[in-house]
Amino acid sequence: MKRYTIFLLLIIWLKTPLFAQQRITLDVQNQPVTEALRQIEKQSGYTFSYSPSLLKDFPKVTIRITDEPLEEALQALFGKTNIRFVIQGKYIILKKRPKEVTVSGFIYDRESHESLIAANIYDMVSGQGAVSNNFGFYSLSVPSGEIELRPSYVGYTSESYPFTVTKDTAIHFFLQPSPLLKEVVVDGNLKNPVQHVETGKISLNSATLKAIPAFMGESDVIKALQQMPGVAVGTDGMAGLYVRGGNADENLYLVDGNPLYHVHHLLGLFSTFNPEAVKTMDFYKGSFPARYGGRLSSVVDVRMNDGDMKKLSGTSSIGIISSHLNLQGPIIKDKTSFSFSLRRTYLDLLARPAMYFINRKNKRENQDNYDKVDFAYYFYDLNAKINYKFSDKSRIYLSLYDGKDKIFFNSSEISKYYNYNPVYASGVNDPDNDIQYEYHRNSDETSKIDIGWGTRMASLYWAYAVNNKLFSNATLVYSRYRSDISLSYENKASYSSKNPETQEEESGNTYQFFKPVYRSGIKDMGYRLDFDYAYNNNHLIRFGTALLQHNFRPEESRIFQIEENGERSRNDTITYADDRVRVQELSLYAEDEMDFGKRLKVNAGVHLSGFFVQGKSYLSAQPRLSARYLLSEDLSLKASYGRINQYVHLLQSSYISSPNDLWVPITKNVKPLSSYQFSAGVYGKYRGFDLSAETYYKRSTNQVEYKDGASLLASNTNWEDRIAQGIGTSYGLELMAKRSFGNTSGWVGYTLSWTKRQFPNGEINQGKVYPAKYDNRHKINTVLLHQFNRKFDLNISWIYATGNWTTLPIEEYIDMDGSKKQYVHQRNNYKMPNYQRLDLSFNYYRHKKNGRMGIWNFSIYNVYVHHNSFLVLPAENFAHNPDTADGSPQKSYPAYQSYCMFPIIPSFSYTYKF
Repeated sequence: MKRYTIFLLLIIWLKTPLFAQQRITLDVQNQPVTEALRQIEKQSGYTFSYSPSLLKDFPKVTIRITDEPLEEALQALFGKTNIRFVIQGKYIILKKRPKEVTVSGFIYDRESHESLIAANIYDMVSGQGAVSNNFGFYSLSVPSGEIELRPSYVGYTSESYPFTVTKDTAIHFFLQPSPLLKEVVVDGNLKNPVQHVETGKISLNSATLKAIPAFMGESDVIKALQQMPGVAVGTDGMAGLYVRGGNADENLYLVDGNPLYHVHHLLGLFSTFNPEAVKTMDFYKGSFPARYGGRLSSVVDVRMNDGDMKKLSGTSSIGIISSHLNLQGPIIKDKTSFSFSLRRTYLDLLARPAMYFINRKNKRENQDNYDKVDFAYYFYDLNAKINYKFSDKSRIYLSLYDGKDKIFFNSSEISKYYNYNPVYASGVNDPDNDIQYEYHRNSDETSKIDIGWGTRMASLYWAYAVNNKLFSNATLVYSRYRSDISLSYENKASYSSKNPETQEEESGNTYQFFKPVYRSGIKDMGYRLDFDYAYNNNHLIRFGTALLQHNFRPEESRIFQIEENGERSRNDTITYADDRVRVQELSLYAEDEMDFGKRLKVNAGVHLSGFFVQGKSYLSAQPRLSARYLLSEDLSLKASYGRINQYVHLLQSSYISSPNDLWVPITKNVKPLSSYQFSAGVYGKYRGFDLSAETYYKRSTNQVEYKDGASLLASNTNWEDRIAQGIGTSYGLELMAKRSFGNTSGWVGYTLSWTKRQFPNGEINQGKVYPAKYDNRHKINTVLLHQFNRKFDLNISWIYATGNWTTLPIEEYIDMDGSKKQYVHQRNNYKMPNYQRLDLSFNYYRHKKNGRMGIWNFSIYNVYVHHNSFLVLPAENFAHNPDTADGSPQKSYPAYQSYCMFPIIPSFSYTYKF
């Protein structure tokens, strides 16, 4: 019943006044075209104007349409002929359709010569338009003769350029960045959500990502996406995405086309995307075009900066936990450029001096017996990109990424022992035979924790405009994710004793070493080949193929052990190790973005995939379909359907991103995840607002969860034996309103959703349906960005969401052995308290000479200190005893205790641009 309520709400939203238009009904059977024109004139009141010779050889027509708009009727009559129509006043003018030519080229930033992704280009004469691809390339078919092209891009000035074209022509545009921060509205904005065909697509640029209030002074791509409808909050401070009921591993992250597996730092508090290195980002949560595959819930397609071809520039910043450095510029002016970004925390640099003084104090107080402690944590991200221009049509790029987290803890106990030891030779307490032995003992006992995890990636791709309609991109990719957890215990000791009477000496050494190690990882190598073919303005065809060689090392546990005491023994034991799994993943895709007149646009495609593992082949055909119908220039309806398969899983023992999270492939025993999703919505503009309402239904099979009582490091059993596969269902409604007015912009979003899980085999929750962990019924997001003047701006965000679900015992009992036990009747049986948070970010810009600038940022996370539950655990509370006057002894009773991770966090950073 709930899902039908959603569709009813959508229908109510659709009750918007539509523009009035003439409706035409035709029934012409094998008659001259003039008969159809006569009927149209009679019904519409319009008069046709044309040269009699124009229709002299026009074949007889057969057409039947009922109650269609005038333009649709004319399109059906002349759309596939050499005649075009123009409506002016009360006249419909028929003309011979001129020969079409193709104008193609690239759209660049005038100052840096970086390509502009998804820039619009629009012919003011013919009304035709196109959008540049990920490399700034566009292809536009226009009538030969006089044209007036107007390229545009958000944040850049827009001008019209007249041309006369009689043949296929290459024209490149260089747009000037606008001094105004507000978006300039231009005609023919094909990126307008009303116009484009995709449902649930959001595009953000670097400026917008940085404007959203930062956490601890760190702008974050993932946290910006958490402000969007349909994306669950997750846990306070966490950087994961839970999109439309999906899990954290169901999101495809692409960095310049290369898949990224691990996207978190500091146990999930920050993402690996350095905002200084990001150029653009496209986020898909509804309909995925056929060129994407491999994940069920969303696609985050991130493109990194190419580098400035003209001049050296950069930024450097320092905050409370990290610093950034970003440089870009020409290696060979107008030929080769580079972009380099580095981010590193310095918690280790702050902690280690403090540890040094603490250790020094301990040693000074007792030089013979003292403790020495060393602790360090840091993470870093390094992005580098080189862009080499062979010609206007051909470029090669090398994109590199290296990121790592490192936790190190070392505790040493150093002791020296010296005395004269009374030993009784007779073995009894006899002072007459007392001999004083001189005894020395030195020991050094050390415990270490060493944890490291990180990703290394490289992409080499060649972009080539084959001709004015065909564009190609060939990519070689490499990526490696590795996690190592090492715990060690080491004890070194030496002793000596001396009998002062006989001068006999005795000495020895002991050595113990124990080191358990846990490792996991994944390495990918492969290629991708993509083509864009602009057949004409009504057909943009994309097709391509990709091959990835996956090498999984799911998990390996070792124990190194050494004992030396006169005799040496060494033991190196593999307590458990999965076989390395080598997998081939092949994909083919084709899609066509088609315009059927001015109102109907369709993107239809198919994604074919094959996954070959352990002698078994998993093949699938995944159809994708999106459609948009324009009710007016400012109102459209959209619908989409997609089927998607996923062949890798992330096994997590908790909702915190940690180094023992395990990426594993499907196997001959574990089936691939599969889902289908329906989406439908309405997009419109009203009084300056961009409005959208979208509803969805998604069902997935072979969802992976740990069985009841199992976890990642629970035992030495194979991971396949610890998981269960079941069904996931989610549906909901997403509303969003955006507006820019003057120096103020922002948006408000609302999500109403349901997410359920069921494992029919009974391995989880006895096979009964239960709510997913992030089944948040309601979610509200608001973001407000305001620029007071060129020196000050203020950014505010507020979020509210109903609580996550967790599993807690509802009763305690004493078993037959007298032990206290807890009873849990089902999984995710407790809804945590509702979540809400207000964040502020204030920027002060200090403009300097030659375009240099200093920026002070002050941010407050969780302004009104709301207690947002990070964790809820069973606890014991006490109450006054009503039976005594002083209330004692107090009586205890079981309760739940909520723990908050971040009550309030003020932060600051300083950025210098040059």
